[in-house]
Amino acid sequence: MTLTWVICGAGRDVGKTHLALRLCRVLPRAVYAKHGTGTPRPDKPPHFFRSADELAAFVSSCAQQYEHVVVESNEWAREGRGDVIIFVEGASGMTNRRPDADRLRRAAHLHTGPEAVPENWRRVLQTKLPSQELCEAICTLLADQQRFTRRPTDAVIAVRPTRVSTDTGRAVVDPAEVAVEQPLTIMVDGGGSFTLLCTPSDLQALVMGFLLTEGLIDSPEDCQTFSYRPEERVAAVRIEAPSRPPARNLIVTSSCGLCGSRNIDRLLSGGPVVSNKLRLRPATLTEVVRAMHARQTVFTRTGGTHAAAVFDCDGRILSLAEDIGRHNAVDKAIGMCLLEGRSTASCALALSGRVSLELVSKAARAGIELLAAVSSPSSLAISAAERCGITLCAFVREQRATVYTHPHRLPGLQPEQPANSGGNEPR
Repeated sequence: MTLTWVICGAGRDVGKTHLALRLCRVLPRAVYAKHGTGTPRPDKPPHFFRSADELAAFVSSCAQQYEHVVVESNEWAREGRGDVIIFVEGASGMTNRRPDADRLRRAAHLHTGPEAVPENWRRVLQTKLPSQELCEAICTLLADQQRFTRRPTDAVIAVRPTRVSTDTGRAVVDPAEVAVEQPLTIMVDGGGSFTLLCTPSDLQALVMGFLLTEGLIDSPEDCQTFSYRPEERVAAVRIEAPSRPPARNLIVTSSCGLCGSRNIDRLLSGGPVVSNKLRLRPATLTEVVRAMHARQTVFTRTGGTHAAAVFDCDGRILSLAEDIGRHNAVDKAIGMCLLEGRSTASCALALSGRVSLELVSKAARAGIELLAAVSSPSSLAISAAERCGITLCAFVREQRATVYTHPHRLPGLQPEQPANSGGNEPR
């Protein structure tokens, strides 16, 4: 008997496709199908149907060949068609983008989101699945999906600006939320201080990632104590003898991480060469960037933060962080892994913006083998990535990516004769 899973959600870009494809990798003998209004393209997953009848015929034809069919379809969910219907809540600010969101929630057997109860997942899945091991694997996958939908607390504040029409002069109060920017001083016992301008969330992860990517520690074990004094906005740490002497009273602004590196020549002339273990399907790049965008909770509410996400060879996001500073987001994402006891070596890193020299340097210090950025790289970033052995991918948008260095980590590429357009990289 074939088990039919139906994935629905609160709107676009909330992570439905990402969850469906990951579910297919966990379930034995599973196939994915999508019902939508777009246009089928060769670079999209197969089995895309615009007609509900065509989708139903395909699912019926799978009975002999597959044990599980994972269908992404809001229509099927509304009609209650499916053995297991999963509603993907989405990040804060993206939870009611469909007028029928409440109806979809009511139709679903399982929910991912801030209010979801993992024990309910287990209770439902135990009645549907043949083994406890598979049940736990699905619960782990859902928990991973849920952990990026929690509502942030200290990262945003409410404001009441006035929106003005430059055409008519009409002015109205337009309540909004903005990302918080605050100083954080890191006091290294016997080693000096660093003042960062950052978004005040995940601060222990930020400190841990900063110490590692700036070369002050080599592992979490080197950080002996950590304390935070919120009234003073000071994080105090005691570390083993630092790998290199830190500068005192260093200020790192939210717009420039390179201020935290004392010598640009040092970054260009040396640095760790990462290992060569990671291999990714090219499609994983766009899948992860899409999933990262869906989970950018603070950006959704404010439009004012960057994001960074550490992910593995299967496209599983291990950590995701947001901050008003690009380099802070990277430090947070790396620090989250360190605090959870995860090594970032041989992992990849997705970035919501451009790639500059200091971000490549931080990735190299963390052993990250591939960078996937939404925007452009700088010339120094390309040079550093080439030297450190990092695969640098930029303009990861829609169904494409531009690879600047070490493309061998993306096996299966089909080289074509370059066009003689003479133009710049399209945006």
